[in-house]
Amino acid sequence: MLDMEIFVEQLSKLNKLNDNNIKERIKHFGPVLDAIVKSLNISIPKELKSLMVTNKSVEIVRSPMTHLDGFTFLPQLWAHEDNLRPFILHSGGRKTVSMVYGIPTVRRQKKNYLIQTMVNIVNNMNQNEMEDSLIVVMIGEIDREYTQRVTTEIKNRLPEAVNSGLVDIIAPTPEYYPDFSKLRLTLGDSRDRVSWRSKQNLDYAFLMMYCQPKGSFYVQIEDDIITKPQFHTIMKNTALQSIANGQEWFILDFGELGFIGKMFRCSDLSWLIQYLIMFYNDQPVDWLLDGIVETKACGYYKMNCRRLKDNLWVKCNQTLFQHIGIWSSLPGKIQRAKARHFNSRILLYKNNH
Repeated sequence: MLDMEIFVEQLSKLNKLNDNNIKERIKHFGPVLDAIVKSLNISIPKELKSLMVTNKSVEIVRSPMTHLDGFTFLPQLWAHEDNLRPFILHSGGRKTVSMVYGIPTVRRQKKNYLIQTMVNIVNNMNQNEMEDSLIVVMIGEIDREYTQRVTTEIKNRLPEAVNSGLVDIIAPTPEYYPDFSKLRLTLGDSRDRVSWRSKQNLDYAFLMMYCQPKGSFYVQIEDDIITKPQFHTIMKNTALQSIANGQEWFILDFGELGFIGKMFRCSDLSWLIQYLIMFYNDQPVDWLLDGIVETKACGYYKMNCRRLKDNLWVKCNQTLFQHIGIWSSLPGKIQRAKARHFNSRILLYKNNH
């Protein structure tokens, strides 16, 4: 208890310096500190208590969108943590489903594939699968007129899916993003490319934060794909069977390209969210995905690293998603890559252990 009393005394002295950054950090961790000092029956100065206990701080800490460590790497949020909350453009309130599908989408200069993608996904689900799922569309734009227009289009084209609660639509606040013109230039890339891939990392992290508490498994897909029939049941059964077999995995991979068709336990997403936020300015998202798996799997000398990574990043025996987009969300970039094995026949999961 003596150490905690000394800590409170030092915190009071720092507060008297009237440094705004210090005050904001005290506010940030206020509810946690308040709970600790109450449990130890320690008295604290009135001016310090007023910083530590505010309705706003309590609400933010309880928000499922809050990942406290991430704020260290997003200084624009230090004084405005509530800006991590999404604009919820539509939600049926669905949660505790088996599968949450995250679809990040942004404005494209040439052609937008979002509606085509969503229609295909819904058409390849039966009624039971739809009731066991949540599709979250994250519109990574701060133009409210544009996000409302996309929301309206989704509602008009997929009214039954939207009204049933199958689809949530969210967007970030403008303050969530850093000033992209001030990012470090990394990997020898141009300013435009660094800004594009850095924003993509932050979009993915934002989407995962929203999706994490809503289901058992999370599947990352993109806004320019098509699927195979039964994809939901195949993925769910594969995951459940692998868990029953005692198989340790971080990713079940049902897509050959980029981040498409990557399946995670929702309980594991915190690792990835923090990693993406920590290194969002350093590398593209698919490189970071490989990096976190290598960090989790391999030792310092990288002995048997490939095999150890394959144990955590499991390439499943069929490809359930195909990339259909040509015009990338990065202006001027053409993406013609296709999954080579998408046309292979569907296989039922077999226990090979």
